[in-house]
Amino acid sequence: MNDTDQPHFTSGGSWLARVRNPETAHEYRTLIPSRRLRTERWAEAQTALAAARDASHLDPNFWAGAHLYELTYLPQVLHRERAIAWAALLEAGGVSPFRGWRPGIAAAWERRGDRWRDHLDGIHREMREQVIGFGESLAQVMTAADQPHCVDIEAYRDGFDEVNWQELGADVHKAAMTTLVRTPYGLLWLDNT
Repeated sequence: MNDTDQPHFTSGGSWLARVRNPETAHEYRTLIPSRRLRTERWAEAQTALAAARDASHLDPNFWAGAHLYELTYLPQVLHRERAIAWAALLEAGGVSPFRGWRPGIAAAWERRGDRWRDHLDGIHREMREQVIGFGESLAQVMTAADQPHCVDIEAYRDGFDEVNWQELGADVHKAAMTTLVRTPYGLLWLDNT
């Protein structure tokens, strides 16, 4: 058995993409393995490639009105405290947004002594207080959040009672009252006020 015959396993999580036609309620789902946390744009591009590959197997009318309803990073480990710690490291410049630990050479100009650790500790404590929702998907985050911060999910439902989570997430981002932070350990919803 050579290397090409062996199954491919990734060390990271996967992206779940759900494309839906709101007129017919037909859905296309694909799971995209990822060795590391990647951007949503990368996952959208991979979804488009998978959809193009599978287009001949689906009704062409499906694609005419189809929209991306959900794009979720499924981490291998879902853990709230690790997610908060990673987000704090991101804020302090200890990790890059989608690749993990910054290489030492990239941070050579920056001393990471007690002063930096104290700064990181302050960010960590502040973020822990800002968390209003945590979960694997935007659906989990929004439905588990505290009541004062809840978004009117009903406005994003289609005629078949399905929520367009991508549109809802985009509107949360535009409002800038709260922030969604995707980490290798889950999705955090932080209060900016």
